[in-house]
Amino acid sequence: MLEPTAANSAPASHREALERAYARWSATKGKAAAEFLNLAADTIEMRSVLSPDIPDALAANRLSKAGAEEYFAVIARDWDMISYDVDRFISDGDDVVMVGRCHWRHKATGKEVNSPKVDIWHFDDGKATRFLEMFDSLAFARAVGAV
Repeated sequence: MLEPTAANSAPASHREALERAYARWSATKGKAAAEFLNLAADTIEMRSVLSPDIPDALAANRLSKAGAEEYFAVIARDWDMISYDVDRFISDGDDVVMVGRCHWRHKATGKEVNSPKVDIWHFDDGKATRFLEMFDSLAFARAVGAV
């Protein structure tokens, strides 16, 4: 994992907390959202690369910790994790980026998405206030039957 430097200067606690959360997320095959939720502020903007008009509950933008809880509940309800591998964390100030790869199976269709994954986290006053995830949106849309 990256050590803090001038170019990589996010408070170590943010990065380290995310490292632990992602490790647990991977080890439990997506069944441990509590570590992420514990990092979230009551008001957190959670967005995805998905357009909100895609007919799937994960495509919604969420603006609260309750919305974040809903996001993780939808994942648990609709998807089975096959693998989740973190390549590295990049940090700068109050921003932490996770670069990795995820592989999921949609429960209803049986179709799989195996995609590069980038998550961008922003922290204010020690809590995550913004989250943006990027992955193969076309593969996702195909897996859920949207295209």
